Amino acid sequence: MTTFRNRQLAPIRKSEWGRTIAGADPAKTGLWIALDSLPVLEPWELPRTWVDLSTHLGGQGVQLSDVFEQAGANRRLRKDDRGTTTLFLGFPLAELIGEAPAKYHWIGVGAVELSDRKAKKNGFRAIEQTRRFLDRARPTANSPLTWLRTVNWEPDQIRTRSGFGTGMVSERVLIIGAGSLGGAVSENLVRMGMTRMGILDHDILDVGNLTRHVLGMDAVGHDKAAALANALSLIMPDADVRGIVTSFPPDTNELADELRSFDVIIDCTGSDAVLDAMAEFDWGGEKIFVSLAMTWRAEGLLVFTASEATFPAIDAKESFHEMNVPPTDFGDARMEGIGCWHPVFPATAADVRMWSAVGARTILEAIRHPERRCLYYRQCSDGTVEKLNG
Repeated sequence: MTTFRNRQLAPIRKSEWGRTIAGADPAKTGLWIALDSLPVLEPWELPRTWVDLSTHLGGQGVQLSDVFEQAGANRRLRKDDRGTTTLFLGFPLAELIGEAPAKYHWIGVGAVELSDRKAKKNGFRAIEQTRRFLDRARPTANSPLTWLRTVNWEPDQIRTRSGFGTGMVSERVLIIGAGSLGGAVSENLVRMGMTRMGILDHDILDVGNLTRHVLGMDAVGHDKAAALANALSLIMPDADVRGIVTSFPPDTNELADELRSFDVIIDCTGSDAVLDAMAEFDWGGEKIFVSLAMTWRAEGLLVFTASEATFPAIDAKESFHEMNVPPTDFGDARMEGIGCWHPVFPATAADVRMWSAVGARTILEAIRHPERRCLYYRQCSDGTVEKLNG
């Protein structure tokens, strides 16, 4: 459900969900009734027939016949008045037994029929009064109810297992670089609650990327940014991720304005040229910057964070240089390709997943405590990770 509307179809409450749900087919018409308590019969069972439900709701002051009559009349005023309706019954629910109610929980009854403009009954005139009569009679029938399996979720509830709240949901995040590290970091962030995201990259996914990228065979040959954005938007129901297929810096004023709308800028390219471009770009105000780069053979992870109006590229590069990371050894590189051979960066999927987890944590820390810092996470020979401060 994305929007609750009154009888005049004016929105009275909207739910913020992601791109996948927002782009889904429109939901069928639903009737929502807020009750004082769960509709149960003695000793402990849900009503089995419409007449049982109507009788029980009457005890809570809800006349289901009146509701059906009015709902049917309202529906017949619309362009499309056909199909079945779903009835939702809500009741207050406490988080823990003994506590005050904290939210409403909804259960559903399916296959509710309301009369359309062509409905008629033998022996009665085919007029609005007859259709109202038919709708009033439906909830008094002895026919069985069709209870639906319903689930109730909110963004904070979805992430209860992660241990993180929804405090980061309002931050809009731009990931520059949709490679193996950028893809894994962005997946972590979406699952942890940072759902408004842009992925910027101009490259296409190649078969060789599959050894450590979060994308699969179905994305080969497609733009990394667009494919990753689509995959991330399918991960969580509140995820709204957009792929920006271009290189940085942007080449149009419209795209530049869009990039300025992000609150957190994360560089995962490992490119000094991109850092220089980030320094020259007019971000339009203070941003939280995070640059992540794996060292050769994924031996370590370099992290630079800052909260400023301009990215301090010179300080970032100098800080990285002072960390004394192992040098790049192209003689140790594997070669990939046929004809025009080129060396590739050696790292396993396990390496990338480990550093993406560390990177995601440093991003959250940079948002909670924005300041300039340089860190070097290094993997020791026994598999442990140590942190060196710059």
